[in-house]
This record gives sequence, structure tokens and C-alpha cells, in this order.
Amino acid sequence: VVTSDGGHQDASNLASEAAFGLDPESRKDYNYRSTKLVSDVAKQLLAHYYARPVQRAYFMGCSNGGREGMQMAERYPDAFDGVLAGAPAFDLTHAAIAEAWNTQQVASISPKGADGKPDLQRGLTEDDLKLVVHAVLEKCDALDGLKDGMIFNTAACHFDPSVLTCQEGKADGCLSAAKVKVIAALFSGPKDSQGRALYSSWPFDSGLAEAGWRVWITGLGPTPAINTVVTHGFYNGLALQGQGPKVEAASFDFDRDSARILAASADINATATDWSAFARHGAKLLLYHGVSDPIFSADDLVRYYRELEAANGGRQRTQEFARLFLVPGMNHCSGGPALDNFDALGTLQQWVEQDKAPARIVATGRAFPGRSRPLCPYPQYAQYDGKGNPEDAASFACKSESR
Repeated sequence: VVTSDGGHQDASNLASEAAFGLDPESRKDYNYRSTKLVSDVAKQLLAHYYARPVQRAYFMGCSNGGREGMQMAERYPDAFDGVLAGAPAFDLTHAAIAEAWNTQQVASISPKGADGKPDLQRGLTEDDLKLVVHAVLEKCDALDGLKDGMIFNTAACHFDPSVLTCQEGKADGCLSAAKVKVIAALFSGPKDSQGRALYSSWPFDSGLAEAGWRVWITGLGPTPAINTVVTHGFYNGLALQGQGPKVEAASFDFDRDSARILAASADINATATDWSAFARHGAKLLLYHGVSDPIFSADDLVRYYRELEAANGGRQRTQEFARLFLVPGMNHCSGGPALDNFDALGTLQQWVEQDKAPARIVATGRAFPGRSRPLCPYPQYAQYDGKGNPEDAASFACKSESR
């Protein structure tokens, strides 16, 4: 196993506004090159030590690591036999715009804190979000054949937060019209002044009140929302490379600033759809994503996977080398009311080395002791058979999604 520092060692990365981004070579290393350089050296060391060439090479990463894996597959299709990319930041420039959008939406209903800035955790509280989750589960939990606190039939879950709007004379168990409007705006995704989408929508799911969701969007206690901290360095150091007026999430202009950030997309993002060389190499791509991820939208990865299908001969041919698994309830890479313990790497190895394409991956998790479920390759989902042990994955079949 070999790991990499991405081409720089900046312990004060956030405070320094990702200063490494001002250096063209460091920026190139971060964006796509470092993994190739490090893996080449690793293969040479291994070949020397064992006196024979490396037989199989795998990449495994989540979040930005997922983006790195996709960059490798797109730019260097012969480098790995298998790529495991979890919650990939593949569409990073657009997702960074969404973080500014989320910050401004929640700030618009937040009281000021002691520092004079909007206190986001008081704008949308944990109790507010629990109301949303309860209503989402009431509407969508049984769509997979079983009410169990998990929503597997994600595509069929069409939730309108306006049902939570307080009626005249009622204040409990509902939300103000202003809060409902903000929640609707968060989940529909960022727009410019002309109403054009700048990223993706987000699925309503069961993990939206969890600490792993709130820590990014509203913050936790004294901990500020992470998206207000990390975006500043990304905008000004990596995307803008220190050029021109600085950009901040709280004052982000979704017309002017979006265009500036998106100019860096070609180098940063991993959104190429021609994977023919990767497929010819016989390599496999296994993607997974939490449906309650607050940083990168599962809807966006589904959109990309459909583009992958269209560009690579359709669904059947694409699934010969690339499969996507959605994890209901899971926040970013892990956590949430989810079954987030599953052997994705072992599954990928079997696919590559034994030609066993993954028809399902059995998952468990601390959130639901004693429970197992199959994770199904998109567009399928786990459907209860109506008669077996509801805690056992064997009682669920992978069915085609319904909308």
C-alpha cells in the first residue's frame, strides 16, 4: 500500500488559502499528476523487492481521493486494474459553488452570533432537520416494501418540504415559511440570476439531521460549518490561483464569481465520459455514494453515470466496466443512519481477478445492529420480498428503480 500527500505539505492549508495552488507544478500535482508519479515509483520499488513485475494494481479513495481515482482512470487508463471511488469530488468546481449557495441560504434565516456573523446552526436547528427527516420517512420509507428507517427506492422519493409549513395559529411540529423556502432552495441546488442550474439537486433522505450532515451545512456548537472554512482556500488558492479579487462564500456572486471558478474545471474536475481505453485495458470502476452526503450530491453522480452510459455504448456495456452503488442514509464517505460497512475493495478485486461482476454488495453498520441489506448496482435498489426476515439481506432482491 502506498499513499501520497498530493504534491504538497501545507499544514496550514486552510489558513494559507491553499497557497500551494499559486505554484503551477504543485497545482498540477494536486489536480491529477501526483497519484501517477507516486504509483509509478511504488511499482518500481515493489518490482525490485519481489524481483518480478506488479501483477495487479488498485486505487482506493473517498471524497477528493475518489476524484483522484477517477482522474487516474480518465487520464492514465492503464495505470490501475481497478479503481474504487467513494463519494468522489469529481465535479469539484460546481460543488464548491453549491457550498457558497448553501451558506448564503442558511445565513438568510440565521440570527447573528457574538461575532456579528450569522449563526447558521440557529438558522436550521437539529430539531428543524429532524422534522424534515420524519416527514421524508413518512412519505418514502415504505417505497422499498418495508418501513425500517431506510429509503432504498431513492428515485421514487418525491418530497415537497412545503408540507411542513406552519399553518396559522400553529407553531409546533412545523416550520416557518422562511425555513421551508430555504430547505427547498438547498435541495434544488444553486442557480444564477437567470435561474440556470449551477450544480445539481440533492435527494431528500434519512441522514439529514445527523452530525455528519450538519457539521458541513450549519456547524456544530462552537464548530463552524466546514463549508464556510474550506471553500475560501479552494476559491482563491486553487481555482483562482491568487488572481483578481478574492471570493468568499458569504458574499459569493453566482453570476460573476461562478464564471471565474468554473474556468478551472478542465484541470480540477474528473468529468470525462470517454472511458473506452480504460475498458479496453480490462479495468473496472466501482463507485459508491451516500444518499445523505452533504458535500457532493448523489444526484450529481447519478447524472454523471447516465452520461457515462450514453457515451460508452449504453447501460449493459457500461456495467461491464463501471458500476455505481448508492448507500441510503450515509453521510460523506461514512456515518449517518446507514449500513456503511461493506467490502467494496474485496468486491472490486473479485470483479477484476475472477470476472465476478458485483450484482449486490452486502452491507452492515453500527447504526442498525444485527441488520444487513444488499447494496444494488444503479439503477436497481433493494426491495423487501414481503415474507423473509426483515433484518436479513437474503430477504431483499435488487429491483429496477421506479420513479
